[in-house]
Amino acid sequence: KVGIAHTRWATHGAPNLKNAHPIYINNVVVAHNGIIENYNILKKDLEEKGVSFHTDTDTEVIPNILTSYLDEGLSPIDSILQCLNNLQGSLALALLFAEYPDTLFVAKRNLPLAIGYNCNKVFAASDTNTLNSFVEKILHLEDNDIAVIKSNEFSIYNNGIQVKRRTENSSPRNFLISKNGYPSFMLKEIFEQPYALNKTINQFYKQYKEINKELFSELGYITIVGCGSSYFAGLIAKCWLESIAQIRVYLEISSEFRYSSVKLEEGSIGLFISQSGETADTMEALRYARLQKQMIISIINTFNSSIEKASDIVLHTLAGPEIGVASTKTFSTQLAILACFAVELGKIKGILGRERIKELSGAINSIPEHVEHVLNVMEIQHISGSILEHNNIIIIGRGSSYGVAMEGALKIKELSYINTIGIAAGEMKHGSIALIDSTVLVIAIIPYDNLFFKTLSNIQEIIARKGKVIAFSDKQGAPLLKGICIDVVQLPEVDNFVSPIIYSVAMQFLAYSIAEKKGLDVDCPRNLAKSVTVE
Repeated sequence: KVGIAHTRWATHGAPNLKNAHPIYINNVVVAHNGIIENYNILKKDLEEKGVSFHTDTDTEVIPNILTSYLDEGLSPIDSILQCLNNLQGSLALALLFAEYPDTLFVAKRNLPLAIGYNCNKVFAASDTNTLNSFVEKILHLEDNDIAVIKSNEFSIYNNGIQVKRRTENSSPRNFLISKNGYPSFMLKEIFEQPYALNKTINQFYKQYKEINKELFSELGYITIVGCGSSYFAGLIAKCWLESIAQIRVYLEISSEFRYSSVKLEEGSIGLFISQSGETADTMEALRYARLQKQMIISIINTFNSSIEKASDIVLHTLAGPEIGVASTKTFSTQLAILACFAVELGKIKGILGRERIKELSGAINSIPEHVEHVLNVMEIQHISGSILEHNNIIIIGRGSSYGVAMEGALKIKELSYINTIGIAAGEMKHGSIALIDSTVLVIAIIPYDNLFFKTLSNIQEIIARKGKVIAFSDKQGAPLLKGICIDVVQLPEVDNFVSPIIYSVAMQFLAYSIAEKKGLDVDCPRNLAKSVTVE
């Protein structure tokens, strides 16, 4: 009646049976999330003492170290405590000891681990969403906690001292996570976007009413931090905040910002974007900013996450559970929140006039309707077939469309495994145009805005070098592109402010269609995980 299991995302050693968790050594069984950064040193020390290793994982040092402490006569709790003192890195552990067959031990440092329970059972998991359907109460362990769990009770220790942690009522889900008749979760989630966007936009104004507006009245700059799609959401938001609210944006990749040693001004604002709220790189970057006394705002799609707990202000996206690994509705709802935030800051700082505020608010409220239109543009599916012929794709855009190009490139490469890069259109001539020949396909994100003719010139430069171009534009831009490009996909005409959201959804649908035509698993692309909880 006691068991542990782990869905492993491989860090050390191939994803095969030999390296699969749980790892069972000397009557100690371990499932481990995270990375033991000093495992090489620990492994070498153990090998010098005659210990043999049977896997390629960093995890295997843990049961071997525990065994050495158990052999010295230490209890399991004291052995785990001493073992943790030897381990460098972030981790969450579930452990079984053969001599304690009715007991589960868990421990954590920097990674999420929650305990859920009711009258006759206790669970531990790294994701509270997993627990909500099974238990009545949930508590979140804190760093260096060790919990001892039996069938109907548990106790928690920190540095050898018994402690208590705040308990919350679980939030049972009133929906079943299913494909609802769609062939994949990803396609279902793409089509859920109009509803998710509408819900998120409406909720933003309710959340925002509770925020102290004086925090932003003199705001001159903000630091935005994220990785993957969340970083590209920040890239688009940089354009919005700098143009709409005249706030200078310093955009940072989470994994780089954490180790940059940059000195941050005390009291300045950091905006951290994460779909899961548990992204390890973003959480470490947040801790770094917190040490320098930053005001922390986060945008996340979950509740009670590590990032939420460490934030001063939380803006939730209401996309609901996203099962597909490639972000779709979480990305578009992040953009919706960021668009609303930019308009509110422009209003607070007195940058925007009444008429412009009305126009931008109307544009934001129209997003769900326009996204629904995009999902019915059949030309997107049509061109996906011709894209399959190419092994190299470049996506270009200017202004906020550059962020769309970057996110679109990420979507195509992670779903279809086609080498795809996003480039600022104006940067092509500074080196990357050397890649252009008749075998390279270029996709241009080119709404009819103030940068349309600049991007059109870049398209002409590509065509002059025998490059093939597919353009995504609108009613005004399409006639000027037909006859030049091999295909033009016409999207709805929208206020330029919200066009990145509309064009991003088109890129998602395109990436999905390419991968589907290749016969690939769109929900679970190779080598990827939904929530990246290792640095």
